Amino acid sequence: MIEAEDLWKLYGRVEALRGVSLRIGSGVTGLIGPNGAGKSTLIKIILGLIRPTRGRVRVFGLDPWVHGEAVRMRVGVLHEKPMFPGWATGYELLRFVARLRGIRNPEKEASEALRIVGLSDAGDRSISGYSAGMIQRLGLAQALLGRPDLIILDEPTSNLDPKGRVEMLEAISEFRRESGSSFLISTHILPELERVCEKLIILHSGRIIHQGTLRESASKYYAYSITIGSDNPMELMKHLRGLKSVRQISIRNGEVKLRTSDPKSVMDALKEISGLQTSYIREEPGILERIYLEATRKLD
Repeated sequence: MIEAEDLWKLYGRVEALRGVSLRIGSGVTGLIGPNGAGKSTLIKIILGLIRPTRGRVRVFGLDPWVHGEAVRMRVGVLHEKPMFPGWATGYELLRFVARLRGIRNPEKEASEALRIVGLSDAGDRSISGYSAGMIQRLGLAQALLGRPDLIILDEPTSNLDPKGRVEMLEAISEFRRESGSSFLISTHILPELERVCEKLIILHSGRIIHQGTLRESASKYYAYSITIGSDNPMELMKHLRGLKSVRQISIRNGEVKLRTSDPKSVMDALKEISGLQTSYIREEPGILERIYLEATRKLD
C-alpha cells in the first residue's frame, strides 16, 4: 500500500526525516518512536499534505503530492488532535464527511460509524457538548466512514479513560475483521498497540531503525518474557540456561524468569526435563515495550 525510498524532509536546518525507506502492506502496522522522531511528518507526506524534500513515496502506486485527492479518497485518517465545528451534531458531521467523500447512502454510513465507536446515543447532540473522549471517538468514526482501504490513526486512544481505550481497540479489531481495511497506527501507548499490532516500524531521529512483523521483532530482540514456577527453580535454571534462545535468566521471588527469542523452544525443553515439577508457566505482557527499549537502548 505504501512504499518510500530514501525519503528526506527538511525544515530549514532541521532534518525531520533522513533517508526513510519502507514498505507497508495489508494488516495492522504500528509506527512508534519518541517525540520528534518524524512520525507525524511521515504521515503528512503519505497523505500528500506536505512535500518531501527529496526521495520517492507512493501510496497505492500514486504520488500523494501529485495525486493527493485520489489517495485521500482511499484513506481514512484520525489526526492527533482532532477538531470539529461545535455547532454541528455528531451525526451531521459524519453525514457531511460521507457526502464529501462521495459515499453512497451517507445517512446509513454516519449512523453505522456512530454505532461502531459507541456514540449512537450522542449522535444528535452538539459537538460543543462532547467531552474530549467523545471527540476522540468521533474522530475515529469519521476515519472509518466508507470502509477505506487504509486507515491512519495518530494517537487514537489519547483523551480516553482506561475503559474507553479498551473499547476503542476492540472497535478497531472488530472493524478490521469485518471490513478488511488496513491500519497504520502511531502511538506512544505500547501495551495497547500490542493488542492489535501485526507489523512494526520504529522511527528514531528521522531514521527507521527497525521494521518487521511483530513475531520477527520479538525474536530478534528476545522480547518474549516467561515466568515459570517450579519446586526446584535453581535446577530448572541450570537446564534452561544453555538454550541458545534464552537470555537474561534469573530467579526472583522463587520464580524462574527469562527472556527468549522462541517460547516454543523453552516449552519443548521443559517437556524433556525429568524429575522437575513446574506449577505454572506464564508469558508476560509488554512485548512491544521490550522491543522498543532494546532497539533504542544504544541510541538514547
